[in-house]
Amino acid sequence: MAYRNTLQIIGDILEVAHEHGIEGANASRLLTKANLSYKTYLGFVTKLLETGLLNAVQIDCDSRTYVLTEKGRLYLSKYEEFESLASSYGLVSV
Repeated sequence: MAYRNTLQIIGDILEVAHEHGIEGANASRLLTKANLSYKTYLGFVTKLLETGLLNAVQIDCDSRTYVLTEKGRLYLSKYEEFESLASSYGLVSV
């Protein structure tokens, strides 16, 4: 079983948010699509909000969605470029 590193987890979370566009992805969607435990999700989403890669949009008093920011789009684009390059050299498995 291959474990993901921090960059891969961040890439997975940002990809899920990106897939859901301006509507954003809720916590449940991020947990399942990025394959995260709740504890892991909390740590990463907090960090991504603090760094401005994600924005939280409050839907009502009980729910919010997470939307990729422009900074998050740039990060995701650069991450995908790096992943592709590393893969082409056989350094990571896709």
